Amino acid sequence: MSYQDKFIHIRSVTHGAAPYHRSATDTLLAPLSALDQNGVKTSTATLGYVLKSADSGEIEAAAKRVVDKWRLLAGRLEWSKGLSSWCIRIPLEGDVSHRLKFTTSKLDVPLDTPITILNESSAEIFDRPALKFFRHSSTSCSLSTLSSSNAPIVSIHVTELSNCTCVGITVPHGVFDAFGLGEIVRSLDAEMKHKPWIAPVASETNIMREALAELAAASPLYAKEPAGLADVRREFAQTNVKNVVTFAVRNAYEYIWKKTHFKGVFLGQAVVKEMVQKVKDEVRKSGAGWVSTGDVLLAWFLKAAYAKETDKNLSSVISLRSTLADKDPAFENYTLYGATDNSLMPGCMPSLTKAELAAKPLAELALLHRQTIDTARNVPFVQAYNHWMATVGGNGIPTRRLGADSWIFSNQTVGHFDEFDFGSEMFAFWVWNTPLTPDHSVALNKFKGGYLIEAVIRTSRWDALAEDVESMKA
Repeated sequence: MSYQDKFIHIRSVTHGAAPYHRSATDTLLAPLSALDQNGVKTSTATLGYVLKSADSGEIEAAAKRVVDKWRLLAGRLEWSKGLSSWCIRIPLEGDVSHRLKFTTSKLDVPLDTPITILNESSAEIFDRPALKFFRHSSTSCSLSTLSSSNAPIVSIHVTELSNCTCVGITVPHGVFDAFGLGEIVRSLDAEMKHKPWIAPVASETNIMREALAELAAASPLYAKEPAGLADVRREFAQTNVKNVVTFAVRNAYEYIWKKTHFKGVFLGQAVVKEMVQKVKDEVRKSGAGWVSTGDVLLAWFLKAAYAKETDKNLSSVISLRSTLADKDPAFENYTLYGATDNSLMPGCMPSLTKAELAAKPLAELALLHRQTIDTARNVPFVQAYNHWMATVGGNGIPTRRLGADSWIFSNQTVGHFDEFDFGSEMFAFWVWNTPLTPDHSVALNKFKGGYLIEAVIRTSRWDALAEDVESMKA
């Protein structure tokens, strides 16, 4: 029996096995995977909406119903010595309304950034508002602090201002990635509309954890190191004191000395359509493959931000769900198996100098990004990556080198954050990673038929982008 066949066979048997680690009749223990505990275990993600108005009472009532139906959201973080893993203790019975952290505030002041009315022809750069309007200051960040304080997994904060209402949903990144956060948003949206939805089941198995364990135990699926892994090893290193200090110093340099700022770029559908289609046509005619809209927008963002600066490197956050679904269909059935925790792995482009970046046509740069993703999105690469991660203690940190900029790109459109209908006009939405978003981080989301690109980069690069964005205006 081949490993691939064995993989499917084992998964079908495991999900039919008797549950384990049941502490009592009313709870079960759901372990997280290694991906949930690699870096993201110390951070939270906040999705913040800027609305014309909102009914906080209606949002709270709907959110409590969601937590009651999706019992994992009512759980508490717990460290299991036996599993050597963070887990979620899920209550199966009883009232869990107290397991939602819901806070509100009302301030007779406007939002601290201008509200821009966007449409399909818009091309705008605007500042991100303060996090305090979307996340209560008492909200915990790391899995360990959530555990020690017995804090709820889901926190919602609503701030009513004089010109808008802000709604923020915060979850631990060690439990949910963009897809998982999107599942919460879709559930809350359906509940507010009183529409039926299917809550992910509470399960004592974690299909990602088991899949990674099977890959680790199996014979290597690669004869030599897969292409692209050397680029990942260049961009990530073992989490030790030296590398943490280097990472912190570089971020401080960017934030303080280079005056890094959080901003967003919105490109309406009419603005994006022509540029994207032109690049896709060029790639198709070349016979080199295909590129996505995300590939094109990332390539545009990088070329527009760089006009006269240093080397650059790029790491893209890649989801493993579709890759592992080729071997185990359970990864496509999120609701059945509750697979809403992290499925993220880096894929890194070859290092490019400023001259190489400037010389590459947009289509070629977009294709390079697509090829990087395709190189990493296969089971042998996933296995090789996790074998390497084991050699550095299972916990990596982005490297930072003098004279080089390391970018991190995350395509979050899988979350469908823009589809939440509060019954009120949505001016904008933003995503925060706290307590720290590394410099040169870029996130892509759909919004109002176009695309929203959030980034934290130097002022000089925002100035360069502003010139390009201005030229796109009709």
